Amino acid sequence: MTPPIVRGHATGPAGRAVPDLVARLRSELGPQPPVALLYFASAGYDPDDLAGPLTRAFPTSAVIGCSTAGEFTDEVNGTGGISAIAFPEGVLRTAVAELGDLTTDPTAGTQNAVDRIERRIGTQLRHLDPDRYVGLLLVDGLHGSEEVVNDTLGNAAPLLDFVGGSAGDDLAFARTWVAVGETVSDHGVALLLLQPAVPHRVMKTCSLRPSGRTLRITAADIEGRLVTSIDGRPATEAYAEAAGVPVADLDTSVWMRNPLGLMIDGQPWVRSPQTRVGNGIRFYAQLRPGMQVEMMCPGDVVADTREAVARVRTTREAVARVRTELGGTVRGAVLFNCILRRLEMDEERTGDAFVGALRGIPTAGFHTYGESWLGHVNQTLTGVAFG
Repeated sequence: MTPPIVRGHATGPAGRAVPDLVARLRSELGPQPPVALLYFASAGYDPDDLAGPLTRAFPTSAVIGCSTAGEFTDEVNGTGGISAIAFPEGVLRTAVAELGDLTTDPTAGTQNAVDRIERRIGTQLRHLDPDRYVGLLLVDGLHGSEEVVNDTLGNAAPLLDFVGGSAGDDLAFARTWVAVGETVSDHGVALLLLQPAVPHRVMKTCSLRPSGRTLRITAADIEGRLVTSIDGRPATEAYAEAAGVPVADLDTSVWMRNPLGLMIDGQPWVRSPQTRVGNGIRFYAQLRPGMQVEMMCPGDVVADTREAVARVRTTREAVARVRTELGGTVRGAVLFNCILRRLEMDEERTGDAFVGALRGIPTAGFHTYGESWLGHVNQTLTGVAFG
């Protein structure tokens, strides 16, 4: 019998929260340590009070973590605590974690972490069977390195899924961190390569729909994520007109409800506006000149999450196929949910309903400063479900 995936949540000072979390995980795991442990913690904690004790509590496990803009499980959604998920032997065959330093050169830092993983497993990532392996990533959320990280991973492992999120800091926008083992980085990426012993499936859902208003990016500072011209006009002017508001009214509430979506096969890959910079708009993800994008309008975060979970539980194209993929059930999931989705839930008081949409699936995750899968996106939920 395959052992269960175990998740937990704790609050309070680190000296109490960490032992409480470890005790819960151990009580449900039994005598065998997990193959891998992921934890997601409020920026109110000193990461050294978490990374060391959690790694020493599970010294044979691959342990990674990061700071958040809120944490959740299938039982609780909130801020100021720690959520964690542990994968036992039987769910995973192997797990290998490495930390990439992005401070000087994000491409080289990511590639160095990939190289170390490849040396440990004895082969290149590009040679791995994507049905038998999956990657998770946690990346610093403040230095704008996500696109480089995802591009580097795509070049190193074009067929392998790497899914994850950008670390947050409770909306302070001052310091985020990621950790592998006892090592913590303020500007790094934590990579975790998993070899599941059970079927797995990537999840992606976005609670937005196209408005029918199409825009073309005509000038942008790509690395700075700053769009200066849309449809040949000042970006703020063209965007405000499409959103149906005066330029003077552009603010967070407008940005959140009217992001831009790069449509691929009918699905939006969302870039959310962050702030005005003169007549330009800075986004949370890159937009390139020549891109044709759709202005999006709001959907229903909770209903969309429930539908995404139901798709994992029941069908990708047909029930028979998912039974092959996930054995007909979902054993657990690790999820990465955008902070802007969390703010929408806070405003609409639907956080409990969001947790309810996950009920019955042992889950842990965090509210992010960006989501990763095949690239860097916003206002999206990404994750991996295990059957």
